[in-house]
Amino acid sequence: MKKLGKLSTLVAAAILSTGCATIVSDSDYPVSIQSNPSGASFVIKNRKGNVITSGITPQVVLLKAGAGYFKKEKYQITFTPQGKNAKSRNFVLEAKLDGWYIGNLVFGGPIGLLIVDPATGAMYKLPEFFYADLVGNNQTGLHIISTEVLTAEQKSKLEPINL
Repeated sequence: MKKLGKLSTLVAAAILSTGCATIVSDSDYPVSIQSNPSGASFVIKNRKGNVITSGITPQVVLLKAGAGYFKKEKYQITFTPQGKNAKSRNFVLEAKLDGWYIGNLVFGGPIGLLIVDPATGAMYKLPEFFYADLVGNNQTGLHIISTEVLTAEQKSKLEPINL
């Protein structure tokens, strides 16, 4: 009976020492960087202004969602299209609160809510892809893109619209 009590205590301690978002989500996310036109060079800087990565679109990069204890990461992405007179354009990619973080109210407890998830950055999430329209004048709004630039995983999530 003592062994069962010790095992139960150990299991309870393990559950309470982790965060719900840490268990279910990630701290680092693969983000597909895409642009119109494709083939644009890009540079990604974090909120401190440090260059995290650079490349040519389309490309998948691994980015951290958290920037410190209870601080979400905010990236500045500078795109430069190919061509002599190409002008660079800046966009912002900001992490959002992960819904699994709220699961700490039920599963992770105060340790997951106040320590583990905020410290690991797992309380935040980033989108699967970031699209920059370098042709149009609007940086926000509805953008229509070709399915050819989507990854296989993104294509699998598409749903038909019947009008």
